[in-house]
Amino acid sequence: MRCFLPISLLALLLASGPLFAQTFSDPARAVSGLPAAAPSSDLLADTVTDDPGLDNPGVEAPTSAADSDMGLQLILRNNEKKRHFRASVDTSTFWTDNAANVSAGEQEDWFAVGGVNVTWQQRVKGRFIADAQLGVHAFRYDQLQVLDYEYWDGNVGLIVQMPELWDTLLFAQYGYQRVTQDFDAEALYEAHSARLGLFRAFTINRLNSVFITVQSQLALAAEPETLERHEHSASLGYTLRLSRTLSLMASYRLVYYDYFNLEGRQDWYQNAGLALTYKPKEWLELGLSYNYTVNRSNYDAFSFNSQLAGPSLAARIRF
Repeated sequence: MRCFLPISLLALLLASGPLFAQTFSDPARAVSGLPAAAPSSDLLADTVTDDPGLDNPGVEAPTSAADSDMGLQLILRNNEKKRHFRASVDTSTFWTDNAANVSAGEQEDWFAVGGVNVTWQQRVKGRFIADAQLGVHAFRYDQLQVLDYEYWDGNVGLIVQMPELWDTLLFAQYGYQRVTQDFDAEALYEAHSARLGLFRAFTINRLNSVFITVQSQLALAAEPETLERHEHSASLGYTLRLSRTLSLMASYRLVYYDYFNLEGRQDWYQNAGLALTYKPKEWLELGLSYNYTVNRSNYDAFSFNSQLAGPSLAARIRF
């Protein structure tokens, strides 16, 4: 049986207006529905797949009549100097059937996302790798411009390779999030957190791979305090390489949100998606994705369903 909204929570909703769910009530949650993975995923993937002797993505040589005598042949590449920094610029356009992530009165809209990311990774000693990431993205809506905002995020931490646990990666990070409605405006939302998680990639063969991520994000501080929360999540992904330049990924993410300063609010968030990625160059990536989100809260006002679909373009350089 559902409980009634307490007076303090009702006051928050009334003050926020009909579009409270995304921009006012919890603006940082709006990013969760995007097809992009967790901020550290690129660094984690690099740690797993960075093999100086194998040419991923096509590690096997072309078939020939001598295969029966010579066996499986691998293409080796020259060892290259490790580039510790990577900068990326990306832009996407999405259609959504519930722009504000509301439980009732859903409105369709198109919005554009564009921004930059800078990442750094350096092996400290042995199995220990230091990594950091800083990024900012602007969200601009076609009709519901009241939802326009900027999302800033950064993290710094340590990745630990654990070959004794089936090559699992352990990562620990300090994370920072900030949301504004103008680049030079005061923050609508600001949060500090500690993250701890495990990442495991399974290479089935040269065409198929699977990854699993389990993570807890513990709140250290947030403004406003009502949005301070702990997050516990698990992600599962499957990638099918269709060719050297084309791949298809299916993913699923489950998150439990514990808002310990917001009248006992608890959310279960699920996101399932498909993404087709075309990578004609090492530095260029084009994508087309579809994501479906279901959020269920112990307060009906925070429960919603939404769909998200659209193309994306990303350019990355290493230095």
